[in-house]
Amino acid sequence: MKAIRFMKPETIEYSEVPMPALGDGEVLAEIAYAGFCATDIELLTGEMVHIKNGNTTYPIIPGHEWSGTIVQTGKDVRGFRPGDRITSDVSLGCGKCDFCRRGHYNLCPNREVVGSYRNRQGVFAQYVAVPERHVYRIPEGLSLEEAALAEPAATAAYAVAKARIPAGAQVLVIGDGPIGQLAAQLAGIGGAGQVILAGSWDEKLDIARSCGISQTINYHREDVAERARALTGGEGPDIIIETSGSNGALHTAVQALRPTGRIVAVSWYNGPAVEVAMNTLIVKDAELIGSLASPNSFGPVLTYMASGKLKVKPLITHTRPLAELEDVVKMVREKKEMRIKILLKP
Repeated sequence: MKAIRFMKPETIEYSEVPMPALGDGEVLAEIAYAGFCATDIELLTGEMVHIKNGNTTYPIIPGHEWSGTIVQTGKDVRGFRPGDRITSDVSLGCGKCDFCRRGHYNLCPNREVVGSYRNRQGVFAQYVAVPERHVYRIPEGLSLEEAALAEPAATAAYAVAKARIPAGAQVLVIGDGPIGQLAAQLAGIGGAGQVILAGSWDEKLDIARSCGISQTINYHREDVAERARALTGGEGPDIIIETSGSNGALHTAVQALRPTGRIVAVSWYNGPAVEVAMNTLIVKDAELIGSLASPNSFGPVLTYMASGKLKVKPLITHTRPLAELEDVVKMVREKKEMRIKILLKP
C-alpha cells in the first residue's frame, strides 16, 4: 500500500510499504479520510514527548484521526463484517489490565497509540488494522468525511465530561482549533447556560458563532480574562476548558476563573514544567484537572454528529490528497491561511 512515513526529523517519505498484518481479533479497513493534527507536526520535528523518551522511533507512519470501510476481518471478529463503515479509538489498551477493566484504557501500561506511541501504525496510509474492541460503527446518515472528526470530537467530549458542567453554567473555552470548537459546542449540548470561545482568528470565531456559540473573544484585541468576567456578570466563568496548550492561556484561565470553578487542561504544554499560579487557585478554592485522550467517548459524539447536534462539517476547511502532505505541512507552518481541520485522502 501507499503510505506516508516520517523517516527522521523533518524527513517525509511517500512510498510503497507492506500491508498491515491482521490479528485474529482485528479488522482491516480501507481509509477514506485521515485528519491532520498538531501532534503530527510534533512527530515530524522530533519534539513529541514519545520521541524524546524513546517510546516512539523513526520511521513511523503517523496519523490518528480517520474514517474508513472494513475490507477484511480476523477469525475471532464477531461484531463487524466487510463493508461496515467505521472509525476507532486512538489509545489501544490491552483489554486485560486493571485500568482497561475500569474503562481507563487511555492509561493502560501496555497500550499502543495509533500513529505514535510504540510505533503503532498510523492512518496516513491506504489501510489500517485495529482491534475489534476499539472499533465504532459510523451511524447511517453521517458521511465518512464528517466521521473523520470523531477523534477530536471524542477528545473534546472527554474534557467536557471531566469538567462536570452544572446546568446553566458559564463556560469559557480557550482555543479556536478543532478541539476548542468542538468542546465549545459540546459544553452547550451538556447544559451550559452560556459558552464563550476565545481564539485568534476572526474567521474561526465566525465559524464558531455559525455553529451556535453565543460569545467569542479575539485575544489579539481584547483581554480574555477581563472580557470573560464582563460577560459573566463580573464573577468569571464557572468552567474553563483550555485547549491551546499555551502556558500564557493557562495563566489567563486561572485569573479569569470564578471562585470554586474548574479548569480542564486538554493540550500538551511546552517544557518540562508549566508555571501555574497555584496560590490563586488555592485562594479561589478551585480545581485544575488534566484530560488525556478520549476513552469511552466515540459512541456519544458519533450519535451527536449523526443527529446534527454536533456540527463538524463547517470545521473542515481543507481536503488534500495524502501525497501532498509536505505542502500541507508548509501551509500549517506559514500560518497565513485560515484552517481548522485538514483532511487527507489516501
